[in-house]
Amino acid sequence: MLSLSQMQSQLQSQIQSQGLALPPELEVGPSTAHVSTKGCCVDPLATDPDTGDSDKCGLYIEENPSRLVALGRVYEGSTAVHNIPLLHGQVKVGVEEVKDVDASVPVPTDEVILVGQALNTFLAWPTHLVKCLSEQVFYSHYMLLFFD
Repeated sequence: MLSLSQMQSQLQSQIQSQGLALPPELEVGPSTAHVSTKGCCVDPLATDPDTGDSDKCGLYIEENPSRLVALGRVYEGSTAVHNIPLLHGQVKVGVEEVKDVDASVPVPTDEVILVGQALNTFLAWPTHLVKCLSEQVFYSHYMLLFFD
């Protein structure tokens, strides 16, 4: 069985033997992400027909237990944020309301490190730290009924 690098080398050789050129490699990961200054603002009243935004959700950070730091919207079907591909387990969110300005965002960029800097921007956010508010309301209501 060939390794990934061997397969890439073979593919590159085949493409070049046909006189074609490969596009430059993209660096993917949180350290290369950035916030675009063009079209980066979130319009809470607008919907994105290409991606179909969902209901408002809670954006959490990893603590024990996880802590709500912002409210926003998930943009389902998106594969990139500011031309940076989303990694497995990440989703594109638009931050609409900040709850903790000093909390660190889970996927920092060159321009957004703290949640307070993320208002009205799009960011990559770990999927397991995004919770639909309707689920939270249902869960809270269920817990009140169960423990009363």
